[in-house]
Amino acid sequence: MFHFRGGRHGFEGPFGPGWHGRGRRGGGGGRSRGDLKFEILETLLQGPRHGYDIMLEIEQTRGLRPSPGSIYPALQMLEDGDFVKSTERDGKRTYEITDKGRELLATRTQEAEGFEGGENIYGVIAEAMRQVHGIKDAAKQIARTGNVDMFRKAVAVLDRARRELFEILADHF
Repeated sequence: MFHFRGGRHGFEGPFGPGWHGRGRRGGGGGRSRGDLKFEILETLLQGPRHGYDIMLEIEQTRGLRPSPGSIYPALQMLEDGDFVKSTERDGKRTYEITDKGRELLATRTQEAEGFEGGENIYGVIAEAMRQVHGIKDAAKQIARTGNVDMFRKAVAVLDRARRELFEILADHF
């Protein structure tokens, strides 16, 4: 399956950028627009941003970039509900969280704290995704060296990590 992205990227095959193993781009692995709205609000806590910058920040925290087809409708919904406001700056629409948006986010955070140990599950998930993103970047850098021995060591580390993660799952069930 090929996808046309237009612009300088042109056509991409199934293993090109953005491939998530489900035959489509973006998506977010089953995330709903409701989850995305909270990710947008969390991003806007850091200050006003334009849509593309919001997409990049979410990609940084969860490891994959939401599509414009999901970001912009979510931003419109948030603006319609007075959770964010937008202004035109330097030819770009910039979004900013409102007090109502902060309240909505605080409510979500309080609900999340009801999980085991009172820890905020969303913060833990975000940190996990940052770690996965960092691992991916390190593996790419090692691969670019062309050093086969170094890459073999990296593969061994990744294999141990994978096995340990499955052990955690096995212990839980």
